[in-house]
Amino acid sequence: MAPGALIDVEGLTFRYRRATEPAVRDVTLSIAPGEVVLVAGPSGCGKSTLLRAINGLVPHAYSGELSGSVRIDGRPTTELRLREIGQIIGTLLQDPAKQIIGATVEAELAFGPENLAVSPAEIRNRIREVIADTGIPHLSGRETAHLSGGERQLLAMAGALMLRPRAYVVDEPLANLDPATARHLLGMLRVLADAGHAVVIVEHRVEEALELRPDRVLAMDDGRATYLGPVDGFLATADTRAVKLPFEVVLARTRDEDLATGTPGQTAARELVPGPSRLAFEAVDVRLGERDVLRGVSADLRAREAVAVLGPNGSGKTTLFRTAMGLVDPDAGTVRVDGEDTRGRPIADLARSIGYVFQSPSQMLFARTVREELLFGPRNLAMPISDPDAFALEALRRTGLADVEDILDRPPLTLSFGQQKRLAIAIGLALDPRTLILDEPSAGQDHRSAERFMTAVEEIGGLESLYFVTHDADLALTHADRILVLRDGRIVADGPPATVVEDEALWQSCNLDRTSLIVANLAWPGRSGHRFLDAPTLAAEMVAAERGSRAGEGGAIVGA
Repeated sequence: MAPGALIDVEGLTFRYRRATEPAVRDVTLSIAPGEVVLVAGPSGCGKSTLLRAINGLVPHAYSGELSGSVRIDGRPTTELRLREIGQIIGTLLQDPAKQIIGATVEAELAFGPENLAVSPAEIRNRIREVIADTGIPHLSGRETAHLSGGERQLLAMAGALMLRPRAYVVDEPLANLDPATARHLLGMLRVLADAGHAVVIVEHRVEEALELRPDRVLAMDDGRATYLGPVDGFLATADTRAVKLPFEVVLARTRDEDLATGTPGQTAARELVPGPSRLAFEAVDVRLGERDVLRGVSADLRAREAVAVLGPNGSGKTTLFRTAMGLVDPDAGTVRVDGEDTRGRPIADLARSIGYVFQSPSQMLFARTVREELLFGPRNLAMPISDPDAFALEALRRTGLADVEDILDRPPLTLSFGQQKRLAIAIGLALDPRTLILDEPSAGQDHRSAERFMTAVEEIGGLESLYFVTHDADLALTHADRILVLRDGRIVADGPPATVVEDEALWQSCNLDRTSLIVANLAWPGRSGHRFLDAPTLAAEMVAAERGSRAGEGGAIVGA
């Protein structure tokens, strides 16, 4: 064990019980008190399994074949009970829906300390302190069932703080958070690290995670560690298409590695030719519990449109589309699909024309195998299927899962969170809807997978419209023709990406940031159309323009 290490992983290899290959292979890592380690890599590469090994869920809750060792404060996790590990290692799971069990915010916060026999007076003191530290006083008294995904994420973090552990392992903590809230959470983790707590963070949003000022980066691929060292070394070697890096880094790497060919990697922005109304909201109000979630929302989303919905956590984005699918009834106003009022229409009927993919894949997965998941909906709607396996594999191919070993026979919950997310999307596509609604499609996805998936969805034959909720502004601006911005249950902006983002005051008032890619796109005179360019494409175009400029200067000198 490394001297002074709080967490010591040595030669860790683990294969889940029903898997044929290990999820992690021979990983070695030591983490000292006060150290921050960022873990990065593609979806399904073993990042979450590593965290499960550190917090004891592997092997205590996930059975399989384990070799190597994990020691916490010098003691092997195999010899500790989860109760003991939980007092040292605080955990924030990738899917907060799996972590929150209390009916109210206060009940959730009290649950952990109550099970450790902490006195009621001390629990009340901790609740007051943690609510203040996490910035969630507005959630006090709320029912957890009515919280947004981002609000649940913050509550789960607050629950971990209630136990006052010595280290924190956090899995994709930014996935459901708006940029301003993400900064706040990263600031909390930085304060904890400065106070001597160890922090291990798995995150695909690397550009934002760098604000945590990690001491080291562990890069993983196919279960193995491919890099372990300082941030600068990681930025110099990371695949710019697989990892979301600051645009300045992508541009510098493109220049240094001569990656630019002058041929854009992203499809040129299409001309916006909207079709007839597909989904219309007319003065819609929704009240959940004691809170007005949507207030007089009116918007007409049309066929042949890609519409992204942005806004702060709890602004009503998810509720907007749950109302469209009949999962939430409006208290006032009307929702129309293809001009017809949705009141009284069965959800199964709506699902034939609009596919809906939940923010949390665990809300959609229940069958024993991936094959059964994909066939359940079509069979219930009596869709003709001549070859079930071919049908299921085609749906998986659209989301990049067809090549996963024995995928049709895998239990869905043995997949990584990112793979579960893609499976949920494949389930939505299996019904061949004309419109697809995605709630946080990039959550749990590495940058390359998210980009490939969004591009693949846009190319699906028969799919006329794509509407998606996201906190990833870059994803929205590069894949949407139209942006809706919600704040406090109202639409405060509606228009083409370039128009909406130009209002910097409004953008920031909705907890949104102008990322390095947004700034670069706004400054680039070669951009055309409604959409912005992704980082590799914009960098390639910039370097190609620089080459052309140098060539022109050279020609002028020769001819002088």
